Amino acid sequence: MTVKYSNDRMLQGQTIRLEPLEERHREELAELLADRRIWEFTWRKINSREDALDLVNTALANQTAGTEIPFVMIEAASGRIAGTSRLKNVDLKNRSAEIGCTWIGPAYWRTAVNTEAKAWMLKFAFEELDLIRIEFTIVGTNLRSQRAIERIGAIKEGVLRKHRISPDGTVHDNVVYSITDDDWPAVKANLHHLLYVKYARV
Repeated sequence: MTVKYSNDRMLQGQTIRLEPLEERHREELAELLADRRIWEFTWRKINSREDALDLVNTALANQTAGTEIPFVMIEAASGRIAGTSRLKNVDLKNRSAEIGCTWIGPAYWRTAVNTEAKAWMLKFAFEELDLIRIEFTIVGTNLRSQRAIERIGAIKEGVLRKHRISPDGTVHDNVVYSITDDDWPAVKANLHHLLYVKYARV
């Protein structure tokens, strides 16, 4: 079962807006993703602009096939692309999906960008797609991302041992987190606090 998403539909926040990925985003997004700092703690390694373009092309192809819903994060103040994320492994029959392939430019690390993107994607998943489960899979060595997802209220479910192999042959565990529709009201309230109370003080 495939899922389609209108390209004229945006998720508008205060710091960013989420736009469905389009061809017009390809070059700027690839330039952002070519920054090797983004890939330091991931199993995937992007070593060139061509690698980054391949990544964007794959997302566009999966969007066309209806298997993923990729977004770009556009900084509201400048109009620049700050990062990307997507709903993947969308299973409408079982009302579940994974939020993954979240990559943000270093200039936007430790800002409200990632938190606001997660807030809007979760709202879209639970309140518009009517899903009951969202999953996150994070490389075992990426403690920064694990702490970030725990901070918004995701529940750690376990470790998938030796789950991914990098192109250089390194074997990685993956840590699985989830948020269900039962968790969503508390997570939503926590996200509101983080975005409109904590970041308002920064």
